[in-house]
Amino acid sequence: MRTEVEMRPVSGFTLIEVVVALAVVSLGIIAAFNLIIQISSGFVQMKERTLASWIASNEIARLRLSGEFPGVSQFDGDVEFAGGNYRWQATISETGVEDLRRIDIDVAFVDDPDRIVGRSVGFITPQPAARLGGVAWAGPAAGSDQQDPDAGDDDGSQFGDDTSSREDDQ
Repeated sequence: MRTEVEMRPVSGFTLIEVVVALAVVSLGIIAAFNLIIQISSGFVQMKERTLASWIASNEIARLRLSGEFPGVSQFDGDVEFAGGNYRWQATISETGVEDLRRIDIDVAFVDDPDRIVGRSVGFITPQPAARLGGVAWAGPAAGSDQQDPDAGDDDGSQFGDDTSSREDDQ
C-alpha cells in the first residue's frame, strides 16, 4: 500500500531539461561575445580609416600650401600620427583640364605597407597671384613712398588731440 506522500507528483527539472537550458544559455553567451568582438574590430578599422583620411588630407593641404604646381610624378613619405607610424604615397596625374592635377594619396602602416588603410583624392591648380583691389596683400611694394593711412603719430595717443585736451581740463 502506498502512502499519501508517495503518490504526490515530484516537482523540479529533469536532467534533460537542465542540459537543454544550459545549451540555450551557452549559445546566447557565445553570440553576445561574437557581437562584442565584431563591434570592437569595426571600431579599430574605423579609427584606422579616419586617421588615414586625416593624414592624406594633411599631405594634400601641404602640397597646396607649398605654392608649387607639381608635375606628373609619384613620391612618398613617412609620418608619425596619433601614436602610430604611417607611410603615405602620392600619385600626381593629369586630369585632361589644363592647369589641374589630380592627387591620389594612399596611406598604410610602416610595418605593413602592402595593406592600404585609407585613400584620398584631391586636386591642385597653380596658385594665382594674391591681389585685392590691385594691391598686393603683403602691403606696399618695397621701396614705395606710400604711407599707411592708419598709422598715427608717435605720441602714443589713440584718440588724437581729444585726449590731450582732456588731460589739460583736469
